[in-house]
Amino acid sequence: MSMPGVARWITGLILLLALSMPSLACRCVEDVAPATAYRQASVVVQGQVQAVRGDINREGATAKIRVTKTWKKPVRAEIEISTSTTCAFEFRVDEEYLLYLQLSPDGARYVTKRCLGNQLIVEAQKALGWLQRHGVPATVQETAP
Repeated sequence: MSMPGVARWITGLILLLALSMPSLACRCVEDVAPATAYRQASVVVQGQVQAVRGDINREGATAKIRVTKTWKKPVRAEIEISTSTTCAFEFRVDEEYLLYLQLSPDGARYVTKRCLGNQLIVEAQKALGWLQRHGVPATVQETAP
């Protein structure tokens, strides 16, 4: 192989590796155990997505959630959750989820990502059963009108 051919081959290999890096950046354990997800979360909520703004593929997205149940600590009946990492969680309006949330580093907002154990509520029976047996229920605080 000539020197220019080797250079093209190496450049192609580097480009291929660079393009595949984002997909490697987010490798989740397929089935996060409910106990592990609960332990890692600041708060766990069950709720329905009311609205989503932003783009998870660009600057990130924020979902407005109507909370129906909460564990670990009280939360307001309507909260906003941000997701903006390479492992952003994709919220869909009108869907109901079981969500494992963390506080942002400044403590001002809730954040989540795909690998924390979040699930559509219709697929969350195992986790809901675990929460019923082991989770610490908290109060959903109605917001002022």
